[in-house]
Amino acid sequence: MSKSISHFTDLNGSASSGVLFPVQAPLHIAKGDKVGVVLLVPGAPESKSDIFAYLSKQFMLPDSRATGIKFWASRFQSRLKARLSTPRFVHEYEAIGGGDSINRFNREQAVDLDRRLKSSSVVPVGVSMETYVASPFGCPSMKDAARKMEKDAITHIILLPLFPQFASHTTGCALAEWGKTISEFSLVNCPSTTVWEFAVRDSFLSALNERIDQGLQRFSRALRSDVALLFVAHGNKESLSAKDKDPYCCMVHNTVDRVMKQRDDNRTFEFTFVKRKDRGEGVESSLKTKIRKMVQDGKRAVLVVPVDQVSEQFDSSYLLEADLRKVSDTLGVTHYHVVSGINCHPLFMSGLTDSVLDSIVPKSTLERRAELCQMACPKPMWDSNSAPTSACSICPYHPTQNAVGESPPSMAHSELKKETSKSTTSPSKPV
Repeated sequence: MSKSISHFTDLNGSASSGVLFPVQAPLHIAKGDKVGVVLLVPGAPESKSDIFAYLSKQFMLPDSRATGIKFWASRFQSRLKARLSTPRFVHEYEAIGGGDSINRFNREQAVDLDRRLKSSSVVPVGVSMETYVASPFGCPSMKDAARKMEKDAITHIILLPLFPQFASHTTGCALAEWGKTISEFSLVNCPSTTVWEFAVRDSFLSALNERIDQGLQRFSRALRSDVALLFVAHGNKESLSAKDKDPYCCMVHNTVDRVMKQRDDNRTFEFTFVKRKDRGEGVESSLKTKIRKMVQDGKRAVLVVPVDQVSEQFDSSYLLEADLRKVSDTLGVTHYHVVSGINCHPLFMSGLTDSVLDSIVPKSTLERRAELCQMACPKPMWDSNSAPTSACSICPYHPTQNAVGESPPSMAHSELKKETSKSTTSPSKPV
């Protein structure tokens, strides 16, 4: 199960080594084109008999450059670990009610996104868009999605990973597996692009904050103001190796900072990575340390906020709802709740739609300028027939902002105003 790296480039634009990122160049589309939007999701086993195969793929190291004995050693290790873990996951699978509800959330997201895209006036006339769901771990199947796309005569592909932050073991694995899968189909010749990290969008942050507010409502009114937030992200903060420096740690910290900055309520919070012990029983000591510190500070009401997922996940739902709750009770937490998934929150889905639309540019750039700038321009008296140089400075195609012929996709008007206001202030310090 070797994995292609055709969808990756490093910071210098090569595909040899270093930090790997997906290709993000906008698609140039024209009348008659059919664009397929593929939601890359974690997915979940459809039945107990699918759990071993699902775990085997999930435990497979995402290092696409492993060859020869290293590849077979990794394959053997992942299958052995999956075999040992399957009985425990079968128990947890039954406890959370199976994986159908998780896959249903992903299907609902695809239906909602499809409806929004097809009703959008930003999509050029004569261009059709279809939405598909696929998981690198087998459920829902990438091959099934590819077959459906071939049948639908898709000409262009937009990959939309539903992992808020880029990580080699999630987004990286999904893109590499997609590259391997479509090598067996004619889709391999279709122009493709990838939507970059959407966790920086205000729409995602606002949706997550609304879910936090809803979670706070589960606590009594007297206790609510004293609830501490425990942000969690799954996995390790360390890279897989010194050779592959994963940006995941920096990105999840950045998400937490942005969420708290948007809240502006001075609420006590902590952030930690959550991971089971190597043998699968209990959680690692670093998480216990964070909870113990909160209790020592007098915080006995905790709201857990997963920041690296948009829907409940098969391999973490039980960990957060049962294992972590048990640990918290033992350490002195008296009130414990977990924030619900974002799922199809309208703000989140609106942001996803904007992200997809930002990835398409018609072949006629001047046409695109007139079409999008008329919609987004805060000056309705602007003459669309005049030269692009007459557009105001907020316009994404203004000559002082972008060189002609190199214009990026437009953003929604609200996003344009935010980006413009940001440009007048000094950039925030990176995490």
